[in-house]
Amino acid sequence: MTRHLLKLVWNRKRASALIVAEIFFSFLVAFAVLAGAATLLSDWRKPLGFDWRNVLVVELDISHQSREGASKETHEAVMRLIDEARAMPEVEAAGLAMTPPYAFSNEQFTREWRGRDVSYLFDDVTDGYGDVMKLQVLKGRWFEPADDAAVEVPVVLDEPLARELFGDEEAVGQAIDEQPKPLRVVGVVAPFRKDGETSGPAQMMFRRYPRNAAYGRLGTSLVVRLRPGTAPAFEQRMLEHLQKVAPDIALSLRGMEQMRERMLRTRLAPLVVTGVIGTFLMVMVALGLTGVLWQNVTRRTRELGLRRAMGASSGSVHRQVLAEVVLLTTIAVVIASIVVVQLPILGVMTLVTRPAFVFGFAGALAAIYVLTVLCGLYPSWLASRLQPADALRYE
Repeated sequence: MTRHLLKLVWNRKRASALIVAEIFFSFLVAFAVLAGAATLLSDWRKPLGFDWRNVLVVELDISHQSREGASKETHEAVMRLIDEARAMPEVEAAGLAMTPPYAFSNEQFTREWRGRDVSYLFDDVTDGYGDVMKLQVLKGRWFEPADDAAVEVPVVLDEPLARELFGDEEAVGQAIDEQPKPLRVVGVVAPFRKDGETSGPAQMMFRRYPRNAAYGRLGTSLVVRLRPGTAPAFEQRMLEHLQKVAPDIALSLRGMEQMRERMLRTRLAPLVVTGVIGTFLMVMVALGLTGVLWQNVTRRTRELGLRRAMGASSGSVHRQVLAEVVLLTTIAVVIASIVVVQLPILGVMTLVTRPAFVFGFAGALAAIYVLTVLCGLYPSWLASRLQPADALRYE
């Protein structure tokens, strides 16, 4: 039976090639959408490592600072802003950061470590940053004022970076060589996914920015945690008060909730667009496949009528047409599978986890077979209704 079906497919190779091509591209699109959706869902369910609720971000326009760092006057003005913000009754905590979460900006560094390259994100923050973002300290401690007297720069790593750098060793107390000052690990926090729910696993280092003297570039984002139930009108009052404290620094305020919504819209847009395109492609494939199969049945009236005249039942004709559809689908799926299997080898699928890859492959496989079988049901039913007399009348 399979050999006979292969001959029929080969004899109509032009029409068969068109159907195979449509199914091939549909499989690839379905795989991309499902694998991306599975990866997004998996990432969404993981903890962020921080709390974005009730957090405001005040942007400080201190672009005039030099490459070596901010001036003494600018440094003191920014420290006054932190103190004034923290002193307000509605404020629970305040701190400074270079690149807060959902800010569409990252500081990334790659260093050679024990014979391999290690890449991670880093941020220069003040002591209050941990309370603002509610970071969960797993080992050691967060920064404290006593660190001003430290010879080395205190740093806190998130758990993935601590594991990457030191493996099973205790990370707290370890030294990391860096210029102009070496680093000393004082704590480890839970995995910190800086770009939010749509970001994959990252590795993060927090470096302490000292209060008593500037080093490096001064952070440009004042992050403030408000007490629950604070009225929205307080935001404008706080901004006006801080502007009076530092009139030479232009300030602008954003809620981290709005920053998160903007990040989600930006990150989800490609998946939504791909999903819409994939849906339209599936519909077009379904309509085209049904039309092609319908046309094939019409052109094969003589052949199918002859089979009925030789004693073939309507059920056998019905199964033959469906079997041809399944055969064409299998050919297309085999070719597409060869392409998809190469993606991990070529490193193209680094953003997709292995479970998501398997889910996308299995889901696309099931979707394509269900789609093609459904498309073949009506044409195969028409074929099963043909009578020998229909072949005699066919011209």
